[in-house]
Amino acid sequence: EAARPPVPVVDFGNTQEAYRSRRSWELVRSLLVLRLCASSALLAHHEQLLHIARRFLGQRLFEKLMKMTFYGQFVAGEDQESIRPLIRHNRAFGVGSILDYGVEEDLSPQEAERKEMESCTSAVEREGSGTSKREKQYQAHPAFGDRRDGVISARTYFYANEAKCDSHMETFLACIEAAGQASEDGFSAIKLTALGRPQFLLQFSDVLTKWRRFFHQMAAEQGKAGVAAVDTKLEVAALQESVAKMGIASRTEIKNWFTAETLGVSGTVDLLDWSSLIDSRTELSKHLVVPNMQTGQLEPLLSRFTTEEEQQMTRMLQRMDVLAKRATEMGVRLMVDAEQTYFQPAISRLTLAMQRKFNVGKPLIFNTYQCYLK
Repeated sequence: EAARPPVPVVDFGNTQEAYRSRRSWELVRSLLVLRLCASSALLAHHEQLLHIARRFLGQRLFEKLMKMTFYGQFVAGEDQESIRPLIRHNRAFGVGSILDYGVEEDLSPQEAERKEMESCTSAVEREGSGTSKREKQYQAHPAFGDRRDGVISARTYFYANEAKCDSHMETFLACIEAAGQASEDGFSAIKLTALGRPQFLLQFSDVLTKWRRFFHQMAAEQGKAGVAAVDTKLEVAALQESVAKMGIASRTEIKNWFTAETLGVSGTVDLLDWSSLIDSRTELSKHLVVPNMQTGQLEPLLSRFTTEEEQQMTRMLQRMDVLAKRATEMGVRLMVDAEQTYFQPAISRLTLAMQRKFNVGKPLIFNTYQCYLK
């Protein structure tokens, strides 16, 4: 294998080094596209202008113009073959690539809102039967129905059906294979909202938040209130005693919560271990239980789940597993994109589960941290 050239220190004050990998015409194109994108008048009428340009130039010339300007600036290529030269060129200058599928469905805001409201509520909630203990921040609301609103830098997926989720999985598999074939240390990005019904992500986020709140109360009882979450460690024996006194579970059941897998070797439980306790249940709906601080009982988030909802939750996890296994086979690093804050607790927790399973020999599964959040 040919040795890579040394990677220069990135200093954007030194323009000669910072833009060494870019050709002069590419810099001119970047400046032109930047100026055009900064024009509010152009942005306000871009659809009409594109339609006029397509009619005036014809499809062939129009596509050539787009590839010379906007498409060429923001899109690596149309298929696996067309992206390889760019990936190789960037790699020669120490710049890696993250492959992300960029095509988005053309949905109206009304259609996007309808799909989101349907996919984020359970059958029980839609029928108005049974009870729900979901907190307000994890309930679907029309105001946030179109998740594309205000998001200009990433693709947004809306749930249609399970077949569509399978199609998204196949697309991600193709991206993983393209990343593996184009470079030895490729990255491929995925979004979990593309792999299943977002109702599960909302409900799981709600459950995790409630369990963490309970965890912090247990920490306060052990005199560890105010300690940073990542530094909080609970003594197992004391935690078992507190849980038993509250009547949440019998002593026999409590012993089954704390296994070698969740404890490690320290004999303490930290925040991540506590979240992983939920993994010990078999049916996914049984993951969605929360502690009632008044009654001291574990209660289901919803009074009942349909068989189809159970299967939808399982299939989402199965699709994640398929992608992680393929990434492992191809030696491709899989980056799980961050999404809306009301989905993120579940996304981070599921990513952690994949990391525990697949990041054995080397790191392959990566989470995304939203450093702009407080």
